[in-house]
Amino acid sequence: MKSIKYALCLAASIASGFSMSAQAKEIKLGSGSPTGNYYSMASDIASYCNDDYLTDASLSVLYSSGSVENLMGLGNKVYSIGVVQEDVLNYHAKRSPRKVNKNRLKVITGMHEEAVHLLIPKGYQPKTAKQGWLDSLFDDKKVAKISLDMLKDQQVASWGGSIVSAEALSYFFKLNLKVVDLPADKRVNPKLPLVLVGGHPYKPVEDLLKTGRYHLVSLNYHEIAEQAGFYSKQVVNYQVNGKVQSVATVGVRALLIGKSFRKQSRNTHMSELATCINDNIADLADDPDTNPLWSSVYDFIEDEGQVDWSYFPLIEESAQAATY
Repeated sequence: MKSIKYALCLAASIASGFSMSAQAKEIKLGSGSPTGNYYSMASDIASYCNDDYLTDASLSVLYSSGSVENLMGLGNKVYSIGVVQEDVLNYHAKRSPRKVNKNRLKVITGMHEEAVHLLIPKGYQPKTAKQGWLDSLFDDKKVAKISLDMLKDQQVASWGGSIVSAEALSYFFKLNLKVVDLPADKRVNPKLPLVLVGGHPYKPVEDLLKTGRYHLVSLNYHEIAEQAGFYSKQVVNYQVNGKVQSVATVGVRALLIGKSFRKQSRNTHMSELATCINDNIADLADDPDTNPLWSSVYDFIEDEGQVDWSYFPLIEESAQAATY
């Protein structure tokens, strides 16, 4: 009887061991809010890649507050992958180069772009400028274009992930801005310029323009690109006083970033995800159940777009490199 019990226990133990060894590794991806584009697109990736591309691994999409939390989470081992805006990535690379650099973090894929919106309250008067200097630039028939230098040493307001984008603008262009985190109950009629970054059209910007209290300002892409090449040229369209205005500005691309290791075999899952997205980008763009922004990602990948950061290689590229 004892020998039978021992055999049963041994069999159960072996079966349990097989079950544990067969359990897929969880790869945690920091995305964004449950109603936002980051979470939606990350969920699309998991849906397309989990079963057919990842070897003994499963992608888990987690909520987060966005780019900064995701980037910090990559550094403190909360996440292995995160969606991070390119300006946030470069800003932290300048400030903390030992933690954020092209060897420790690499790009799995470029994603969609989001536009930088600079809104100036009507009647705004910077302390360091002559009376009425800014209002003189505005005309109801055209969009005013200003240099970022006009905001030097001023206070600007923002909220959420846009705060870091405002701080990045200040850093890269030496503006010495004081960025104020505006609470929700004070966003209806702030007295400060606003820097807001979001997909176009961006509802907070639409709501502010409807109040008639703000000018949406055009930004000079060429001036900005000379200092920070990761900003892209963008044009956004918003209805102002019953007419659609086209406003030139700059954009920043969201990136899917993964932790990188010196031992290449540990980067296999990142390359598998990069390969999955590359192989399926046309379907991700056409699928009625995926996020609409995949269409812009399709254009970026098909045009062989690259950002100035190191990429994980595709599986085919890795295999070819190994044969030489």
